[in-house]
Amino acid sequence: MRKLARAAAVLPIFAALTVGMTATAQAETNCTDYSDNGGAKATFKAYGEHLLVDDVFADGNSAIGGIEIYGDGHYFYWNRNGADGGVRDVDLNIAEGTSVVINAFLGNWDGTVTGGIDFGSNVVMNCHGVA
Repeated sequence: MRKLARAAAVLPIFAALTVGMTATAQAETNCTDYSDNGGAKATFKAYGEHLLVDDVFADGNSAIGGIEIYGDGHYFYWNRNGADGGVRDVDLNIAEGTSVVINAFLGNWDGTVTGGIDFGSNVVMNCHGVA
C-alpha cells in the first residue's frame, strides 16, 4: 500500500517536470500591418518567407514595407508602382522559427532606401510574425 501511495505522489510531479521540459515548436505566423491612413499595406507570409508591399490608395505616396528580422536587422522595401501597379512580392530568406516585426509606411522616393520614408505615417507598429 505504501508503494502505491508513493507512486501516486511521485507520478504527478514527474508528469509536470516532463511537460515543463518539453520544447515547444513555434508555428509559422503571418501578419499584416497598415499605415495609419490605410494607404500602405505590408503582409508577411511565413510559408516561403514573402513580404508583400501594397500601395492601396492613389494618393501620390509610395508604399514601403519594413521588416525587422530578429538577430539580423531592419530592411525596407519600396513599392513605387502606384496603386494600380500591383503588389510587390519580396522573396526573403529567413531561418525557420525566426521572429519578425512588420511595418507599413508611406513615403516619397528620394533615391535612398530610408531617406523618403515618413516614419510618422505608422505610429502603432504591432505586427509580429514567425518565419
